Amino acid sequence: MEDKTAGDDKFGMLLGWRADPAGEKIALLMQSTSKVVDSNEDVREFRYFLTKQQAVQLGNYLYGVAGETAPTRKKRGFFAKLFGG
Repeated sequence: MEDKTAGDDKFGMLLGWRADPAGEKIALLMQSTSKVVDSNEDVREFRYFLTKQQAVQLGNYLYGVAGETAPTRKKRGFFAKLFGG
């Protein structure tokens, strides 16, 4: 069976994405196109399910490729620790 998206359509431009919780996994929707978008038919959607660990690894990898450092969590202040915030 031949893949109808194969051939010249293997590369494209990322238009957008959305990630939603899906139980113990994360549902990732990515939208892309391989040409100027004239209609909804020009936008391709791909859905992936990732473990939370895969999502973290992907995020860290993309930070590295972009030459950036992933943000670090701020330490909770005295009052936040004291009052459980």
